[in-house]
Amino acid sequence: MSGREILRFGPFEIDPAAGVLRRNADPIKLAPQPFKVLELLARRAGQVLTRAEISEHVWVEDTVVDFEQGLNFCVRQIREALGDDADAPRYLETLPRRGYRFLAEVTRAEPERAARPTRLIVLPLRMLRPDPETEFLAFSLPDAITSSLCCVRSLVVRSSMAAARFAGEAPDPKRIAAEADVDVIVTGTLLRAGNEVRVATQLTDAASGTLLWSHVAQAPVGDVFGVQDELTQRIVGSLPVAPTNADQRLLRRDVPSSAKAYDDFLRGNQLSHDAKQWNLAREHYRRCVEADPEYAPAWARLGRIQHVIGKYLPAGTPGDLADAETAFRRALDLNPELTMTHKLFAQLEVDLGRAHDAMVRLLERAHSADAELFAGLVSACRYCGLMEASAAAHARALGLEPKIATSVAHTWFLQGDHMRVAALKLAELPYLVALSLAELGRGSEALPALREIETKIPTRRRDFVVAGRLLLEGDRAGSAAAIARVPASSFGDPEGLYYVSRHLAHAGEHAQALDVLERVVGGGFFCVPAMTRDPWLEAVRRKPAFTKLLRRADEQHALARAAFELRGGDKVLGLSSRV
Repeated sequence: MSGREILRFGPFEIDPAAGVLRRNADPIKLAPQPFKVLELLARRAGQVLTRAEISEHVWVEDTVVDFEQGLNFCVRQIREALGDDADAPRYLETLPRRGYRFLAEVTRAEPERAARPTRLIVLPLRMLRPDPETEFLAFSLPDAITSSLCCVRSLVVRSSMAAARFAGEAPDPKRIAAEADVDVIVTGTLLRAGNEVRVATQLTDAASGTLLWSHVAQAPVGDVFGVQDELTQRIVGSLPVAPTNADQRLLRRDVPSSAKAYDDFLRGNQLSHDAKQWNLAREHYRRCVEADPEYAPAWARLGRIQHVIGKYLPAGTPGDLADAETAFRRALDLNPELTMTHKLFAQLEVDLGRAHDAMVRLLERAHSADAELFAGLVSACRYCGLMEASAAAHARALGLEPKIATSVAHTWFLQGDHMRVAALKLAELPYLVALSLAELGRGSEALPALREIETKIPTRRRDFVVAGRLLLEGDRAGSAAAIARVPASSFGDPEGLYYVSRHLAHAGEHAQALDVLERVVGGGFFCVPAMTRDPWLEAVRRKPAFTKLLRRADEQHALARAAFELRGGDKVLGLSSRV
């Protein structure tokens, strides 16, 4: 029944192949089952369909929902999506004791060939003359433009971190096109002249090196939002596919109320990329929201900096994570559609034991060509035990931004794909890479690097490295003692604690391993495939405590799987079968 045509009525269109309902080209959220009912009714517009006919054509046999209740729910969802009224219907009419009839005239058309989204990168500005007071704009202004453009669905925007690789260089379009895989490049220069800054920008076709346009903007020092807004609109106006009404609305939604607030916002953005400056970045964000409490992006960035301080810095506390959630919720109250907030909030939800919520949050926004959104799904799906989905999310993220970093190494490790993990840089993931090398009989290769690394990394990660090194050296007791220091500290990441649990079980500390595993499942990590197949847990797998924990994890895993399927996760991630 999927067909290749588009079904159109009024301002709406149904795209059966994509499983999407749109109004004026903007997608409307509609779950798979109501979508199927709507498609059937639209195909049979003007005809009365009985409830039995609808059941025969679109209902799944193994549904856990009673058909009568399920159909009533579907009808309510359809009316809500169409803005229809049961008492005065324009689209869907209920005929008591007979069935339903679709009232609108429906036309059929071949789907237009979707234009490939334009792939764009905004490079850091080059300073024409050193100026300590304005040099932060060289990175933070392009970063702000990049964040704004992420809401445009006809664009794939490379991250600021990808763009930073080309900072300070005379731009070479062909090299950037090859390495960043982009179609167009935004470059520019920054020059201070008295109390004003002059920003000259160019848009260049990456393949040919042809200059598409150039533009010069000037603004007072400390009041550059107008420059950002002007450049953003100019870039969007150059796209081969016009932005939708929804895109334009989102681009204009968040406007700072004061120049000082926006200046603090940009300074915070620049400092937030250096862990040594995180506390100072937080102060700038706090000053921004104090000056402009209605500016949603600043609340989102404040939430993110509170999160990383609480998670990674030795002085971080659970209170920082609570403050992060408060900031994110304030950002969503101000602008529920700000994609940046949802991406950053999902990372916090995973760490707070709410991976199921994070997965749903990201799946519901996966219509966006945003690589960071799919990167977030890599960890959220893994925490829920949806391993194929996690790997597929990595592939989707990589397809949008070839250089993006995701947490897929943990997915591969938990799947037992040690060849892939062993090929990664040991300095970046010393514990996992070393153990994977050991699984392949190459543990001795890791020892020199581990001995060097353990003297240089922060305390919260050092115990993992020491435990890995001692295990490879054959000191199982010392290894167990080192890894046991992790749960005794303030470390709370449930995935990290899962590694601790399996390590303790492997070292023979079974009671302690089960105690930590209790914290793992209670903390929201319910990766059932790993728990049932991990050979390092074999010694505790038959114990009643483990069976009880596995049952709890499996319940959460089943709920996450159902939520994934309800939101069409297999279609979003290109999976052909259940995960």
